Amino acid sequence: MIYLILALILGIIAGTITGLIPGIHINLVAVLLLSFSAFFLSYVSPLVLVIFIASMAICHSFLDFIPSIFLGAPDEDTVLSILPGHEMLIKGKAYEAIILTLYGSLAAIILTLFLTPIFIYLLPIIYDDITNIMPFILILASGFLFYFEKRLRIWAIIIFMLAGLLGIASLNLSIKEPLLPLLTGLFGASSLTTSIMKKQKIPKQKIIKLKKIKIKKKSLARALFASLIASPLVSFLPGL
Repeated sequence: MIYLILALILGIIAGTITGLIPGIHINLVAVLLLSFSAFFLSYVSPLVLVIFIASMAICHSFLDFIPSIFLGAPDEDTVLSILPGHEMLIKGKAYEAIILTLYGSLAAIILTLFLTPIFIYLLPIIYDDITNIMPFILILASGFLFYFEKRLRIWAIIIFMLAGLLGIASLNLSIKEPLLPLLTGLFGASSLTTSIMKKQKIPKQKIIKLKKIKIKKKSLARALFASLIASPLVSFLPGL
């Protein structure tokens, strides 16, 4: 029992670190944990590692919006084309954006509790069929994104191809864990470099009381319904 509680506490600490520090992602910690899994499993049961990863992932999902909103800040010319949190930051409403993401994360946890048993039962049944058509699903999703990227479609295709070449090159190196440096660079260096180059001046942020941050029931219902559809797709289908 003590090991389970300790794993929960360590998972929360790790999730806090990965959530607040750009470039440190839960995938990196999971890779490290996998590398030393034989050592850990000689002392504890697999359940302890599962609890650690689950608590870390949940804590990370609540906190990673903070550096994303504050440190991944674009300039005013591009703010409307990316995350709404950045738009609120430019308007001095980053605090409100963080609170809204917390509401969303909490709602996601509740939805996940209901959806997980369904997928545990359903995925083994449809896994083989999905695996056979996975390339077509990814091509369709990519084409969908290219279609709506009307202004910079050529650049989108070029970046898509370069990303594919990067993946092929990285996974065929003789490095034992190529994802460790790769994901660190992609998750952290890109947003920080962009922020430094743009030299965006962040306005003074307004701190308002929680009771004044209100969400319309209709907007909340639409957001939760969209999440209910999108979350299983991006979670269980690789590459989305």
